[in-house]
Amino acid sequence: MTGKVSGFGDAPKPLPLSLWSFKPDGTGSGSWNEEIATNDSRLNNLKRSDAAYVASGGNTALMLGGRVTEQTDPETINEYKLPGIVKFNMTTQEFTKSSATGFTASETGTDGQMHYVPSFGPDGVFLIMGGNDNDRLFDFENIWVYEAVANKFYNQTAGGNAPAGRIDFCLAGINSIEGSYEIFLYGGTNLHLGPDAVLYDEIYILTLPAFHWLKVDYPPQLPRGGHSCNAIGGSQIVSVGGFNANPDLYGDVLNSAIDKSVLDTSADPFTQGLGIFDLTTLTWADQYTANVSPYTQSGMVREYYRDNPPDGSQFSTTDLRDIFRTTHFTPVSNATPQPNTTSTSPPNPNPPSSNTGAIAGGVVGGVVGLAALAGIFFFLRRLQRSRQQHEPTNGIPHPNDHEPVHSSQELNIVQEAGGTEYKGAQLDGQEIHEMQHPPAEMEGENFYPEQRERIYEMEATPRS
Repeated sequence: MTGKVSGFGDAPKPLPLSLWSFKPDGTGSGSWNEEIATNDSRLNNLKRSDAAYVASGGNTALMLGGRVTEQTDPETINEYKLPGIVKFNMTTQEFTKSSATGFTASETGTDGQMHYVPSFGPDGVFLIMGGNDNDRLFDFENIWVYEAVANKFYNQTAGGNAPAGRIDFCLAGINSIEGSYEIFLYGGTNLHLGPDAVLYDEIYILTLPAFHWLKVDYPPQLPRGGHSCNAIGGSQIVSVGGFNANPDLYGDVLNSAIDKSVLDTSADPFTQGLGIFDLTTLTWADQYTANVSPYTQSGMVREYYRDNPPDGSQFSTTDLRDIFRTTHFTPVSNATPQPNTTSTSPPNPNPPSSNTGAIAGGVVGGVVGLAALAGIFFFLRRLQRSRQQHEPTNGIPHPNDHEPVHSSQELNIVQEAGGTEYKGAQLDGQEIHEMQHPPAEMEGENFYPEQRERIYEMEATPRS
């Protein structure tokens, strides 16, 4: 529903507003369906915007801010910022427009990211970070938390080593088996292309409920902006696509026709534009691994919670504190799922009258059962002592005191060039082995200010 038509070549006019859905078929394909047609009255007084903060989770999809241009709306001539927030109820398929009081002073913003966190609050919460308003970059020390049911914004301070203000970054998040939720942030740019461009090659972690930033230390070599990130199972996230803001490519072409032959010389170091990052080892992988174990905290996250309380940054209000006291971490079972035990076979018509093996098995089973009870008693005593040692004083559970949980959601990351800004460094064309099981490309939104139209997608490294 959001987005704009391409700014390259003879791009068509944007189509009238409508709402579409995509349903995967489980075999690597799927089908599109127009859920709400253009002439539906539910779309009255709504506008398609570009570079809005968008996310979905639970039963709600949100669109916050953004800008309306001739590339988003066929009836718009002069660009303008769109204030307020639009909510879509996925059950009733109804839209609700409301103000965004508690967000920015103008109740709008562009080019940032919104992320749904299901693990906290009665219905989960939406975190809003990054982006800009009137070319003023928002910092990452202040994060907006939005509770959709109450239609309320909170402003929360985040501690630690926060990223510099930026746009065009990606986020992905997931809950760990230790009971924390990590949001990974990767890449991004400043507000410029060409000689003034700053392209970041950094990964940061925002860990919840502590609201604490941690910076990942890895050799910078993969700067990019305008990409998307998604959690794809276990400790893996995938980075899809992106662009290169290299000043050597854009410095002489921003105000003239783009020489496609020049831009195509910048190949994406990621095979087919897909990069896999392991959230536990904090390293890039050369392939996707199926059927992996649930996500566990990396060493740096474990070390932080070992030395600090779960609410390292004190909550801005008691209401927000209470939201994060309500948790939804689902226990993980390590047992292999068993098929339905209901039997449709007829009973044995000639059951034996006695079975020596069964009797012996019963005796052995009784002994094993007693040993198991003793083991359970010993475990419960140790667990009780451990909890007494880690009992929080503020009512917020310590992440590492939780039961194991499913890794069900996305993570979000950003990384900077070894702690310094990347002044539009050119992408390295080094050979990277192709993934054995490349995941299907997922649609993402690239957010560009008006002056950033002339950008070509990086050519993918040829398949070997």
